[in-house]
Amino acid sequence: MQLTTETLNKLSELALLAAQQAGKYIQSVDRTLLETHFKAAGSSQSAQVVTEVDFTCQEIILDILQVSVEKYDLAVLSEENSNEERAHLHSRLHKDYFWCIDPLDGTLPFIEGGDGYAVSIALVNKFGQSEVAAIHHPTNNTSYHTLIDKTGVSHCYKNGLLLVENSAQNRSMAMPKQELTVQAFTFYTDRSFVEHFQYPLLMKELVKLAKFLGYEKFEIKSDGGAVINAVSVITTHNNCASCYIKLPKTQLGGGSLWDFSATACLAKATNRWCSDINGDALDLNRPDSTYMNHRGIIFASNTVLASKLIALCKSII
Repeated sequence: MQLTTETLNKLSELALLAAQQAGKYIQSVDRTLLETHFKAAGSSQSAQVVTEVDFTCQEIILDILQVSVEKYDLAVLSEENSNEERAHLHSRLHKDYFWCIDPLDGTLPFIEGGDGYAVSIALVNKFGQSEVAAIHHPTNNTSYHTLIDKTGVSHCYKNGLLLVENSAQNRSMAMPKQELTVQAFTFYTDRSFVEHFQYPLLMKELVKLAKFLGYEKFEIKSDGGAVINAVSVITTHNNCASCYIKLPKTQLGGGSLWDFSATACLAKATNRWCSDINGDALDLNRPDSTYMNHRGIIFASNTVLASKLIALCKSII
């Protein structure tokens, strides 16, 4: 069954409500009283840490989405109810659509008192493409969600207002340097990637790339979870540049389906770049696993930068 544009938009609004309600609960929590637990997941601490807040957020979200699950025969994949060993048996592989939910992305920043956490919800079709998305950043009470117009084009809304698309996405490398109002080139990264053996080489090459593109400052930010990192790239001002990269690795990890389903949808709706390191679309319904370590991730603030990053990543792996 293919859902209509009207239905998809209604589901996007429902996801937005669910994300906001979960965010409202998160903001009511006294983080100093949290008990931290660890689960068998991935190869990094950020993937393994979990609190009762994660589970309560999941309950809030599922309660709101349940009516849509029953009405439209949707599958549900949520971080706190997934089972990697049985990923190949999940109902998402046999349904036309599934909700892909991260009740609290960035649990580690959350328990440490930071603000790099968010609630993320997407509706993904059986082909692994996210159709609609909603993300809520509780710290500053900011929400993003997508709506599809009558021509079938998705648009991103921030706090209910249309987010202006990236008009500089196809800026030519041949443009004279003085026409580039430069500010900064920012690399967003997960904290665990700093320990990756290829991290020093990637940093060296990114610094060179930033200088080549004419950016005067190079910054590294590693205090956010995957969703906030990607959203930061998506909302980068047009006279800056930014990227978020996760290289392929043999260990389980590299983020999960629920880390990128919503942000991939937002990136498309704002004409930002999102792909694996080969430049291909993310496979958001891979049948053998819920992890993304097999092909890596690239978010970039414009297509010119993305092409450079794809070549760069291929050269170092």
